[in-house]
Amino acid sequence: MTDETFTGELGRVLREDPPAELVVDRVAVQDVDDVAVVTLSKPEARNALSLAAWQRLRTVFTELGGRDGLRAVVVRGAGPDALAAGADIKEFPQTRLGAAAATGYNESIARALRAVSAVPVPVIASIHGLAVGGGCELAAACDVRIASTAARFGIPIGKLGVTLGYTETSAVARVIGPAELKYLLFSGDIVGAADAHRIGLVQRLAEPGELVDTVTGLVGRIRTQAPVTISAAKLVTDMAGRPLTDADADLLSRLHVEAYDGPDLREGVAAFSERRAPVFGRKGED
Repeated sequence: MTDETFTGELGRVLREDPPAELVVDRVAVQDVDDVAVVTLSKPEARNALSLAAWQRLRTVFTELGGRDGLRAVVVRGAGPDALAAGADIKEFPQTRLGAAAATGYNESIARALRAVSAVPVPVIASIHGLAVGGGCELAAACDVRIASTAARFGIPIGKLGVTLGYTETSAVARVIGPAELKYLLFSGDIVGAADAHRIGLVQRLAEPGELVDTVTGLVGRIRTQAPVTISAAKLVTDMAGRPLTDADADLLSRLHVEAYDGPDLREGVAAFSERRAPVFGRKGED
């Protein structure tokens, strides 16, 4: 697939709701060449996340984490209103009332978020409306958040009387810091895109009509770069700020060998010498 064809197809997928036959437990997965688009698809409820949807997200991202040749994942919401406006509160009497039920529910969220974080390629959240509660937590588990200037964020769980689990807390605090997370939780505020950008929850803002182009532009740039470099950038950056384990050291060693004994460096150096754009294991053009 040529770069131009890819950009056009990815833009089309991001602008349209997924076909109904692709939606399983309110989550759809669409492939555009070597990029996957994961769509939360319950637009009539602003993509509120049910227990089944969290479980489906875990399954989807676990599969994506083991997929060969994947270069990036984009997460977005169907419809005009939201990435996700939080939990599906209507099901709480069956799924979250009582400590035992809540333990299972919270573990489903934690497993989904861990699966998102474990995908070894960039996961980009495209946010055009509300990213509240679980929607905000899911966005925080992604590597990069690109938002419309009309987007809004918050975790107003004090109005429900639930607690924020450790995995969700870690995901958001790692992005904005403990003090900003405490402010969001204590105040229950829903903040605008500018404030979300100021505190680091959002990396780039775009006008509503330019969000898709901004996202496709970033994905397109990722696809032109060496896969080993991009994967290493994600993995090593995620290690920053914590003591290295033996497993971390082994992973760093493997990355070192993969980079310096692998084909990407040779292609990058050859392309530089020949004054051309590098081609890093890309699929054949249509």
